[in-house]
Amino acid sequence: MFRPDHDRPVPVLASIGPYGKDVHWPERYPLYELVDQNEHMVWETPNPQWWTERGYAVVRADARGSGKSGGRLDVFGRTDAEDCYDVIEWCAAQPWSTGKVATSGISWYAMMGWRVAALQPPHLAAVVVWEGCTDFYRDWGRQGGIHTSATDDWWQRQLVPQLSGEDPVDMPAELRSRELLDDWYRERTVDLSRVRVPVLSAGNWGSLHLHLRGNIEGWQRAASEHKWLVVHVGSHVDPYYADWAKELQLRFLRRFLDGDEAAMDGVPPVRLAIRRGHDAQWRDEAGWPLPRTQWQRLYLGHDRLGWEPPEEGGKPYPAAFDFLATERIEITGPLALRLWISSPAEDVDVFVQLDQYRADGERIPAIGPGGTATPVPMALGWLRASHRELDPARTLPHRPWHRHERIRPLEPGVPTLLEVEIWPTSLTLEPGQRLRLQVRADDDNLGRLAHNDPADRKRDRTATLHFGGAHASHLYLPIIPE
Repeated sequence: MFRPDHDRPVPVLASIGPYGKDVHWPERYPLYELVDQNEHMVWETPNPQWWTERGYAVVRADARGSGKSGGRLDVFGRTDAEDCYDVIEWCAAQPWSTGKVATSGISWYAMMGWRVAALQPPHLAAVVVWEGCTDFYRDWGRQGGIHTSATDDWWQRQLVPQLSGEDPVDMPAELRSRELLDDWYRERTVDLSRVRVPVLSAGNWGSLHLHLRGNIEGWQRAASEHKWLVVHVGSHVDPYYADWAKELQLRFLRRFLDGDEAAMDGVPPVRLAIRRGHDAQWRDEAGWPLPRTQWQRLYLGHDRLGWEPPEEGGKPYPAAFDFLATERIEITGPLALRLWISSPAEDVDVFVQLDQYRADGERIPAIGPGGTATPVPMALGWLRASHRELDPARTLPHRPWHRHERIRPLEPGVPTLLEVEIWPTSLTLEPGQRLRLQVRADDDNLGRLAHNDPADRKRDRTATLHFGGAHASHLYLPIIPE
């Protein structure tokens, strides 16, 4: 517990997590050098020094089965969220507390914020959810139905050193053994219709491995009367501690924990960092997708993308397609790829990557989770062909929603439509620049973020991509007018 230097009751920022509440940041995760560094800082949580100086208490707890807490760790299971509920209610009952409690933090702590908000603790007044996720299957466990071995690395490096108590529920083993969406995943997925507290949701265009989709979907579908969305650029952790971000968080918490009715006046519901090459410009918007979006189709053809469908044809998979911009084009919002594919096999994994190139041919990479040292594509999408079945009640033209509840093998050699969800993006093409669509057989170029579990992958490099005529494969794009 960290409290201001007085005895008056104050609002509380509470968190619970498995990373060690007492493990100093440089000892816990030296990869990131933090601008806010001090002796009280721990991984992905609020800076106690900064917040106590502004009249808040900061409380950190070790999750059950980690750090100094006994019991059995069950990552994002029911007990995890219930324990967070209990921490919130304990904080509210203390004599040094006003009874107003918020959760705040990055990644795990944001995911827990969404989860506990759905349980509706009586004294939870607001949540600051920074780069989290809300759909445990689609956002994390099985992106497009494909298992990512990145979870194994995270588990070994970040959770195992902090384990205590009983043997934990082996999350990596559960993910490997559960290809289809079942009750285990559903227990760990947020019922956003039950999230009714005020929400400040922050996503990152470059967090394409886990976080971006959940923060946007969470903001859209939360039942909260008061909610704000901000999508920024930068590393996985630095923006949360940046001056602009702390001031925004402070305004939000002043409004809902301190009762300052005017604290959020003038803050738009959506604030986006619009990417223009290597730079970004902040812009305020009224909604998401942007209300003035002009949805357009960019058709696949022989090595190219064009506004008009080509003659019917095909080419071997994997393949790349380029579009040359003749005028400035802004693409901001969710995307989808409608792809016709045939294969002699019964299944195939499809990986979609969008990249931007300057007129001189130099790639313009996006900033990844590790900052400029870990560049990533401008947008990513994934789909296992046997998981192509859609939920028509939830599917939108710009965001396919796959059921992931049964396997539907391909009929060998028969062209089949795959509707691939591509996570949201923002990029601006200048005249002479190119947009490249890669339909890949793997995403090994993403390093630790790759879906490269050899026991899970459905590899087939003999498939054919079809375009034109009855098989008009195309990108469905959110074009934003000047």
